[in-house]
Amino acid sequence: MSTRPLPALLLAALLGLAGCAGSQPGGASYLLPSTAPERQFERRLAIQVAPVRLAGHLDSEGIVMQLNDIEVYQARQHLWAEDIAGQLQRVLQERLGRALPRAQVVGRGQPLLEGAPVRDLRVQVSRFQGRFDGVALAEGQWQLLDGNGRLLAQAAFSAEQPLADDGYPALVRALGAAWEQVADQLAAELGEAP
Repeated sequence: MSTRPLPALLLAALLGLAGCAGSQPGGASYLLPSTAPERQFERRLAIQVAPVRLAGHLDSEGIVMQLNDIEVYQARQHLWAEDIAGQLQRVLQERLGRALPRAQVVGRGQPLLEGAPVRDLRVQVSRFQGRFDGVALAEGQWQLLDGNGRLLAQAAFSAEQPLADDGYPALVRALGAAWEQVADQLAAELGEAP
């Protein structure tokens, strides 16, 4: 019997074990990614970001997939590592803060700068999910109020981002990119609105 095949078999077995050790049995937990915005606005503001409100089907631990025009599925093994409404608010605040470097961007209820115009930002998300055609979708509505609660502007938003690959990691990255598009739209509104 030759000793040559033994090292080759051993190498193949070790590679197989390494592959198994690297895979994730069961499920996985995900956080939204974050990148720097391309555009900055020099407006001095104090911006309060209200907690993001989610449609009922999104308010769960499972990542949501839209299976066809009327069915949605909440994943049981691919979960948000943190409350998704909290992640959306945090990413929105961080991105607005980077896009508006002269503004103070805080969560509602935190102290604000004196003398800066106050804006209250409210966001409702009706869709934040993968779609059967390979697209991540973020849809909803935002409202911008002044410091006295008067409505200054409101609009619907819709951002789509194609998935670069199959699987939940690609979906989470695409959802993050779609949410960043929404944040950039809001930064433009805040940076240019009266």
